Amino acid sequence: MSHQSDVNGDGTDGRETAGSVRPAVLSGAPSHDPGRPGTRSGGVPLRDPAHPVSRRAITLWLLEGAIWSVVLTAGSYFMAGWIGGARWSWLPGWVPDNIGLLPWVLGAFFAVLTVTESLWRYATHRWELTGDVVYARSGWISRDWVFVPVSRIQTVDKAQGWMERMLGLATVEIRTASHAGSSTIKGLDYRVAAGLADELARRAEELRDDAT
Repeated sequence: MSHQSDVNGDGTDGRETAGSVRPAVLSGAPSHDPGRPGTRSGGVPLRDPAHPVSRRAITLWLLEGAIWSVVLTAGSYFMAGWIGGARWSWLPGWVPDNIGLLPWVLGAFFAVLTVTESLWRYATHRWELTGDVVYARSGWISRDWVFVPVSRIQTVDKAQGWMERMLGLATVEIRTASHAGSSTIKGLDYRVAAGLADELARRAEELRDDAT
């Protein structure tokens, strides 16, 4: 399910409060360079974006990680059985003797990794919308800061996968003419995502009408 708003004009502003979007102010506004790291003019680091994503995003990432963990652990189980039964002469004897431990070791590793990644991503993923810039941070091992001038936004797309629908979440995709200047904000409460997309489209339409 997706909802797309075409934006061929200028900016908007908004801020999340209990599922709504209202104006916000970002102190030390960044220079309007899409994809620029977390600095403003003069190289002074910006503060974190004001809004975290929904806490239900942790559940989403846990479920996604669990699916991959089960698939990879099951694969290692069959591989261990194959290697243990083959007993190739070129393998050291301790390998087939202990290969049965591989699924257990990988399963424990993936479980710890999934929990760590989900919590870390929740702490990292944040967003903010000011009068002229969308400011988002994402990642977990590496982090990405993206500044999207609202005046360059062409489309705003609101999408939901089946797990997002189950958890009441949505993703907002903000597109510009340049791929590097686009931004995706994942893990938003559905009402917040809908309000953000609609506010962007409405304000951009107003500014476009004013310009003409």
